[in-house]
Amino acid sequence: MRRELWSSNWPLVLLVSAVLPVLLTLGFWQLERADNKRDVLARQQAQQALPPLVLNSVRGDLPEFRAVSVRGRYDAERYWLLENRIHQGRYGFEVISPFVLANGETVLVHRGWVPGDRGRRSLPEIETPSGELSLSGVIDSGSASGFSLGEEAATDAWPKRLQWLTTERAERELGAALPDLLLRLERGEAGMFEPTYSAVNMPPEKHTGYAVQWFGMAAIIVLLFGWRLWHQYRSQGDRSEQS
Repeated sequence: MRRELWSSNWPLVLLVSAVLPVLLTLGFWQLERADNKRDVLARQQAQQALPPLVLNSVRGDLPEFRAVSVRGRYDAERYWLLENRIHQGRYGFEVISPFVLANGETVLVHRGWVPGDRGRRSLPEIETPSGELSLSGVIDSGSASGFSLGEEAATDAWPKRLQWLTTERAERELGAALPDLLLRLERGEAGMFEPTYSAVNMPPEKHTGYAVQWFGMAAIIVLLFGWRLWHQYRSQGDRSEQS
């Protein structure tokens, strides 16, 4: 009876054997992502608990998420507009400007989000404060900002409209050495627009919720398959007793 039970269900056995590992893998992957996001948020919280660093130089090892202040001047003539940034359903750009410190070093400053023309017929007017300024922000240690759709052609005109900006490209276009980081300005700082940055794009709880869904689907498949086998087993047993 058992041999007949399994032989009659072998296509379903193969299907369950193929689908179940995929669902479990997705569930564990989401749990791993949740752990990674918790680690990032813990590092951010630990750095935020420390007093801000007053930087006379941006060389050396600067920990991500550390609050810092720098003094210098914006390079008002040159900046990048990172396009296709949707914020609260609106199309716009993120603005990145060079900031020249008193010692001559340059750091890239992320100035937040500005609305743009969805039809891409015109660029937003970006006002940049002049004169010597003191800026406060946090360190973002990633060299890349944005997403890549392939290498974009270089142009001589400023501002430069890009999807993706790396430290290496910024160095070439500015003709200056740069630290491999961004300074993300705090709300209300000189030259700051609308802040949209978050250390994680999705909270750990959401990843955990997705994991529960994948594991739940796996459990339902196992229960349904088990119920089918049990029901067929009982039916075959009843027919055997009647005969």
